[in-house]
Amino acid sequence: MDTIASIASNVAVPVLKQLTYVLLYNTYVTNLENEVQKLQREEKEVRHTVEAAKRNGEQVEDTVRNWFTRVRAAIEEAQAFLRHEEQERIGCLDIYSKYTLSQKARNLMDHLSELRQETFDKVSYRCALKCNVSSASRGYEALESRTAMLNEIMQALKDSEASMIGVYGMGGVGKTALVKELAWQAEKGGSFDVVVEATVTSEPDVRTIRAEIADGLGLKFDELTEMGKACRLRQRIRQEQSILVILDDVWGKLDLTEVGVPSGEDHKGCKLLVTSRDLNVLNAMLGAQKVFRLEVLSESESWNLFEKKGGEAAKDDSIQRIAKKVAENCAGLPLLIVTVAEALKNKDFYAWKDALEQLTNFDLDGCSYSKVHSAVEQSYEYLESHELQTFFLLLGSLGNYYSTKDLLVYGWCLGLHKNVDSLADGRNRLYKLIDNLRAASLLLEGERYQVEALHIVRIVAAAIASRTKPFFTMQRNTELKEWPRMDFLKNCQHIFLDWCYINELPEKLECPTLKILQLCSQGNYLKLPDNFFVEMRELKVLTLGGLNCTPSLPSSLGLLTNLQALNLCKCMLEDIAVVGELKNLEILSLEKSELIEELPAEIGQLIHLRFLDLTDCSTLRVIPHNLISKLTSLEELLIENCNIQWEVQGCKNQGNDSSLSELGSLHKLTTLNIHINDASVFPRDLLALGKLHSYNISIGNGWNSFGVESGFFKVSRVFKLNPSMDPRILMDYGIKMLMNRAEDLHLAELKGVREVLYELNDDGFSLLKHLSIQNCDDMWSIIGPIEWAHRDHAFPNLESLILHNLSNLERICSGPLPAQAFTKLRVVKIKGCDQIEFVFPHSMVEQLSELLEVEICECKFMTKIVAEKIKEDDSETDKIQFLKMRSLTLECLPSLVSLSPEPSVNNTIQLFTEKVEFPNLENLKLCSINVHKIWDDKLSAQTSFQNLTTLTVDGCERLAYLFSYHVAARLVNLQHLLINSCKLVEHIFSRDGNTDNVRLARKSVPTEMGPIFPNLETVVISEMESLKSIWPSQLPQNSFSKLKKMEITYCSSILNVFQSHVLDKLLSLDSLDVWYCDALEFVYEIEGGINEVDIQLRALSLGHLPNLKHLMNKDPQECVRFQNLSMVKVTTCKSLKHVFPLSMAKDLLQLGVLEISDCGVEEIIGNEHGGGEEQESPLGLVFPKLACIKLLNLPELRWFCNENHYFRFPLLNQLYLVECPAMETFSHGILRASILRRIYLNEKGDQSHWEGDLNTTIRKIFTKEI
Repeated sequence: MDTIASIASNVAVPVLKQLTYVLLYNTYVTNLENEVQKLQREEKEVRHTVEAAKRNGEQVEDTVRNWFTRVRAAIEEAQAFLRHEEQERIGCLDIYSKYTLSQKARNLMDHLSELRQETFDKVSYRCALKCNVSSASRGYEALESRTAMLNEIMQALKDSEASMIGVYGMGGVGKTALVKELAWQAEKGGSFDVVVEATVTSEPDVRTIRAEIADGLGLKFDELTEMGKACRLRQRIRQEQSILVILDDVWGKLDLTEVGVPSGEDHKGCKLLVTSRDLNVLNAMLGAQKVFRLEVLSESESWNLFEKKGGEAAKDDSIQRIAKKVAENCAGLPLLIVTVAEALKNKDFYAWKDALEQLTNFDLDGCSYSKVHSAVEQSYEYLESHELQTFFLLLGSLGNYYSTKDLLVYGWCLGLHKNVDSLADGRNRLYKLIDNLRAASLLLEGERYQVEALHIVRIVAAAIASRTKPFFTMQRNTELKEWPRMDFLKNCQHIFLDWCYINELPEKLECPTLKILQLCSQGNYLKLPDNFFVEMRELKVLTLGGLNCTPSLPSSLGLLTNLQALNLCKCMLEDIAVVGELKNLEILSLEKSELIEELPAEIGQLIHLRFLDLTDCSTLRVIPHNLISKLTSLEELLIENCNIQWEVQGCKNQGNDSSLSELGSLHKLTTLNIHINDASVFPRDLLALGKLHSYNISIGNGWNSFGVESGFFKVSRVFKLNPSMDPRILMDYGIKMLMNRAEDLHLAELKGVREVLYELNDDGFSLLKHLSIQNCDDMWSIIGPIEWAHRDHAFPNLESLILHNLSNLERICSGPLPAQAFTKLRVVKIKGCDQIEFVFPHSMVEQLSELLEVEICECKFMTKIVAEKIKEDDSETDKIQFLKMRSLTLECLPSLVSLSPEPSVNNTIQLFTEKVEFPNLENLKLCSINVHKIWDDKLSAQTSFQNLTTLTVDGCERLAYLFSYHVAARLVNLQHLLINSCKLVEHIFSRDGNTDNVRLARKSVPTEMGPIFPNLETVVISEMESLKSIWPSQLPQNSFSKLKKMEITYCSSILNVFQSHVLDKLLSLDSLDVWYCDALEFVYEIEGGINEVDIQLRALSLGHLPNLKHLMNKDPQECVRFQNLSMVKVTTCKSLKHVFPLSMAKDLLQLGVLEISDCGVEEIIGNEHGGGEEQESPLGLVFPKLACIKLLNLPELRWFCNENHYFRFPLLNQLYLVECPAMETFSHGILRASILRRIYLNEKGDQSHWEGDLNTTIRKIFTKEI
């Protein structure tokens, strides 16, 4: 029974369960409907929470998004079921249907219930802020200079050793815009996982900076103290593997630890990008490893930006001329450009004129300048010292031209430099101030001696300076029409009239507070009134230029007892004795003044004189005896290009002439510039020369200008010695000191000297940077023989070596090279050294790692540049590498075989081989060398001269061709090519050395070959008497695509210039000159069918081409168009019968000048090369820009065009018709030249005639009725 009961139970329970689905069918359906409603309410409530989170800028959790998706799907499924169930009820449901539907309803109900009961810890989260403003939204314009800078900064940020990168530049130059673009690109491109920004400002608030960075990281602080918040931020940043922190507009020291930003070793994955106006802030205060200066925009970029921001108005023809001037006056500052352009967008002509007026008159209060004005003034206010601010204002009062020599004088005499005891120290302080203003972006970058500021910066500086120290300034080369008002002059402190046109001077200038007066007059040598200086008792600096001060200086000059500096430049002087009364004078210059023959003895009374400049006083002959020795305070003495009669040393007859031995009394002398013609007047063993810090001393004459002229290098100590017939001077102790300490040494006509080291110096010239030796016949080496050469110090700092006309020089180094010799050598120039066989020993090449330029000329027996490798040479490789060389010139070397010592192949002399590498060579000049080939036809990548930009080949008479296709494809950066006088060259290009058949089938072009000369801009070919072909017979795409200018002269065998396959490649050719090519028949040779080509040529000049028949060998039938041609000049082409075919003339819409002379032309425009068929109907030809036609000496010219076409010349206003006796009429059809009013009958244009219209006038001329 138990068994039966158990079986019954096991069967009954499942049956009852299944039966329940049928019995509770309606209940399950009703419960499902209720569950749907409950879930919908739950979804709605959760969605409200999500929407509230979104309004707070929070991101929805993925689990919540997934829940919404599952809820929506479940509700849709339940609703679909209910709709289906309702339809099923209409009929009669059987038990099975009720069962299945009831079971599905129960399952759906359970699923909805489970969804409703799901809970979330949170529905949203606060994400870190993103720099998610696109370039377009910010209005950022991608300019070339900014893109290049941005790429450089991005590259620097990848440097693992650089944790902080700085960008600096003046206010308004676009630093913030640049780093925001960089942030956008870094974030978008994934360069960094996180990018955060903060603006620091001139008054930094650490809490605000920290908060901006925290916002970018989505960080909220719970800490109560500032230190705790900094630690939390630092910890948060360290969590990011790669993060860029941008700190914009930093003005001073910023404690990154206090902010909470890790750097350097603290977190290698954190990079800082900092912007500032001041380089010193980035370097000294923050310690940036790499710094970039952002400069103002170029003129072209300024206009591009202005045009984009100015809208359609800037492109309007009636406004564009003014718009360009407005853009120019925005000084390249993006802030000013954008402000002005957007303010003028859609404005009319008068608004643009008003804006230009504001900008040119520098209305600093106007809306255009206000932002830039405030930016510059703020930079001024934050300069680090009062001295630097005062110096900046001094620059503002000076105008456009700054001379460091003048700035030193002004600063010294105005007491600008505190705690400075000498002029040398004052000069150092001046350079420091200049560097600091450059660092503060208030001066433009440049050489230390070139001081220049943006115009807007000068204007703002002048505006600030005028508030406290009134000044009057006139720019150079302007006219002073009237002097300022008297009330202004009485308060004026500085007057600068910098080489102006001054018509007259007042009897006296009442300026009781004046400190500086610069009065330099152009061209008229004004006479100074005697009482001119009576009311200037406070004057400290006086500069007079271009004035007539004869017979004597004004007596009122003696009243200037406070005067410390007097500069009489380019004045006419005779008696200047009154200068002796200026007891406080410290600086006196008579530079380039005339007529003065003798310095007055009264100059010796100037016991405080520190500086005396007599440079270029060509008439000065006499300095009184003992005058120089009395000037015991003298620090700097300049006596160059004067013909002073110095007392001869050892002469018993003591005259009135000064002696150079008096220099020994000048114990404070630190600078001496002097030229001494006669070596015999130079004092012996003058110890004072050893104390000089700076000198430019020249003894003797006859200096040749080959190489680099003296003064080109900025060095402190220059010594030139030409003892001529007196070699004993080389033994003088003073001369030895000058040579030993010289940085720039010139030696000439040394007798008995065989070597420089160690006959002239046994310490190795350790300070010498530039050495020039010429006309020394006894010299045979620079560094002496082997027993002397084993020293470490031999020219360790030498940068340039120039050897000229050393007829017996055999070697630069006659033995093993000292270890440190020539390691800094950058320039080598050798000329006229016939006995030298090579320039560099093989072992020397490795030491020439800094070599940039080599020039070798007129060395008769030189066979190679680098000698053979000797057995003692322990170098590992035979390779000869000049890794930094930029320029190589080889000229007039008749024995030169190769650069390297390699045997010729098949008796072919090849200049460059694979053993010589010039990866950075930019300029190569080869003249009159007898090589058969320049380079191997299969030039390897390592020696491929890929950076070569300029190539000159001149007078190489054994060359058969210049380039194989392989070589040409390697020279990808070549920009300028000059070929001259290579007599054997028939084809410039040869296919792999094969010159027998240049016209190969074009299908033989290697498919893998790259473009030929894709960056070439100019080609000059001259005196190539055998040349027949210029172009390769195959041209890959983009070959010659940047060629702009071609000149071809004296090529007597060439038949044409361009072939058909070239035309569609010359997309940039702008100018073509072809002269003196006797065989030339056509400029363009068109073969077979040709696709349509637009020739970009603008200027065409053809001359002395006796066989030129036509521009093209056949009419192009409008397939070749010259729509850009603006100037055509043709002369002395006797076989030319017409200039343009009709099909070409139709497209000459830009032609502005047409000049035809001394040719055999019968008409200017011909039809089908003179074919007999006439045009069915006349054409209307308009030359809308043709303004000038010159037809000169054309005896066969009959008309401009013989066809019955209509011609219109709306701008023609000059027509020259000279010696054209056969010209009957201009044209046969309708002719309009609305503004033409005369025909000139000679080239001078002083004879003309007019009869009311063009044709009538020409007929009158033809019938000789005039």
